[in-house]
Amino acid sequence: MRDLREMMRPHLYDPQGYVGAQHSDQLATSMGLAPTDVIRLNANENPYDPLPEIADALVGLPIHEYPDQDLVRIRAELSEYTGRPPAQIIAGSGGDEIIELLTKLFVAPGESMIDCPPTFGMYEFCARISEAELVAVERRDDWELDIEATVGAIERTGAKLLFIASPNNPTGNLLPESDARAILETGVVLVVDETYYEFCGETTAGLLDEYENLVVIRSFSKWAGIAGLRIGYALGSELIVDHLMTIKQPYNLNIAAESAGIAALENKVKLLARIDTLTAERKRIESVIDELNGVSYSPSTANFLLIKFEHRSGDEAYELLARRGIFARKFSGRRLENSIRVSVGTPPQNDLVISALQEIA
Repeated sequence: MRDLREMMRPHLYDPQGYVGAQHSDQLATSMGLAPTDVIRLNANENPYDPLPEIADALVGLPIHEYPDQDLVRIRAELSEYTGRPPAQIIAGSGGDEIIELLTKLFVAPGESMIDCPPTFGMYEFCARISEAELVAVERRDDWELDIEATVGAIERTGAKLLFIASPNNPTGNLLPESDARAILETGVVLVVDETYYEFCGETTAGLLDEYENLVVIRSFSKWAGIAGLRIGYALGSELIVDHLMTIKQPYNLNIAAESAGIAALENKVKLLARIDTLTAERKRIESVIDELNGVSYSPSTANFLLIKFEHRSGDEAYELLARRGIFARKFSGRRLENSIRVSVGTPPQNDLVISALQEIA
């Protein structure tokens, strides 16, 4: 019998998978806690329960029918929300699907793709799966892009694709328009991942009329609080969107996700009020850290903080929080080994985070 492993594509024989946030049951088991005692601040999720209006939109759906492969309703609603025509919009199963589609569309095996770490790990993951040559251009110590090195790498390698998160995950800083323009002028396809757009209100979408090589990705996971339904979307030129619509899976957005997304847009005022609360809570945590010795944070415009410890490793800080039922995101690698990323929770959850940080300090 043939060896199945030898039949696999060599680069997928022993791949390094994407490391996402563990489920609450796994977190509870790891620390000997009840699942109800887990404070889940490790995935930048919205800590509030879904709006009743969104839950109601899931009742009575015709789940015996296939969804609309042309995404007509959701594209029309997103057009009203974003001000872009439906032909420049595509929706998908989370922003992750669109990241994967863009990688498939533009990068062939062996071709170059730029990455600017530390950043969201999905870009590197999709590059590996696509057999792209990933060229890493590290960010500066203040987490801003090294724009001269980035442009130089694009021109030197002939890279076709570059993803930049704005606000960046896990550092929370924005992509300046001047940097976006400098990258776009090279001709590379620049994908600005604006998953946290509603928390900062800053966007590069205004450049879409000037640059055909710009794509903007957004998500419903964070601001709308429906991460479990997996719905994201992208804004781009009609040329790019038309090709993405052609190569996507025909029924890529299930009807529950579509209905929830439409309900979220119809109730955006209520949801954005929650964003105001989370932003105020982030600032409250920042003000406490400002008074602590040996603890600092990177200025953030999102719903999370990258917190650095002078006298502890990130692993130690993670464990000290986890013993209290508070789960953050820890990292490996030279530049983040003394840091953890903590999502902003509800006020009572943040009270516990503040108390734990004060004890750790």
